[in-house]
Amino acid sequence: MQEDNVPGAFTALSDIQMNDKNSDSSFDYYIKLVPTIYQDLHSQKWYSYQYTFANKHYTQFGHGHRVLPAVWFRYDISPITVKYTETRQPFYHFITTVCAVVGGAFTVAGILDSLVFTAAEIFKKAELGKLS
Repeated sequence: MQEDNVPGAFTALSDIQMNDKNSDSSFDYYIKLVPTIYQDLHSQKWYSYQYTFANKHYTQFGHGHRVLPAVWFRYDISPITVKYTETRQPFYHFITTVCAVVGGAFTVAGILDSLVFTAAEIFKKAELGKLS
């Protein structure tokens, strides 16, 4: 299946070009592959691979002379498969979150009301000179 159809897929090497005017240059590419399964809400599966890469550009020198340029591809294929499963939060999770927000708003309003009321009482006592 095309990587365009896999949710969240990207191709890290799609726009990479390596060229060098120095004819003695060598290139090393390190590629790590991880088999991946994507499963959507309708249990449709896509089998793909995730990968990371690193590259190194260098000029090799031997004992007093240059070594021929080379291109090396080093693969590391993971024995573990990653599985992404798309799930939906149940409706009660939404209701619980709304209740938590409303309850938190009432709590903060109650604290603010209590602070304002207490400050007003202290101010009234200070005006009457009954602060002790």
